[in-house]
Amino acid sequence: MKFNDTAPVTASAEGLPLWLARLAENATLEATVLKRPVEGRADILAVIKHAVSLYEFQQHSYKGEIGNGLYMESYRSQIQGVLIETLLVAHMNEQGEADSVVINHRPLGAAQLFSNLMWERVDERFRDLYLTGPEAAALNAASGAS
Repeated sequence: MKFNDTAPVTASAEGLPLWLARLAENATLEATVLKRPVEGRADILAVIKHAVSLYEFQQHSYKGEIGNGLYMESYRSQIQGVLIETLLVAHMNEQGEADSVVINHRPLGAAQLFSNLMWERVDERFRDLYLTGPEAAALNAASGAS
């Protein structure tokens, strides 16, 4: 994973990330690990609390505004010993709230693991957002991932 390997790790900040602290009520979240978007602040927060618990650590290489109402985070982590890299882009509306968030997890095998672990952890009403065990196994077999 070369992108975050070449960037220095930034100092950890206290508190919630800007996008999460300023999440709009009508926000949407789209992600590699999701089968469909999550809509609404309350549902996004309910899902994110489980996602954060999967990370063994977070090493940010970038966290900040990138202009034109956009905020970005890039970080490396590990889930059950599997390295995963994340790139998050949030659109900040005129009120300074994050109204659209897109999260890219890579590589594919790590994203599939993440999705399946989320299926195991989230409330029943969110399970259809994530890969079941058989779905993750089928995708792993089809892609040649271990």
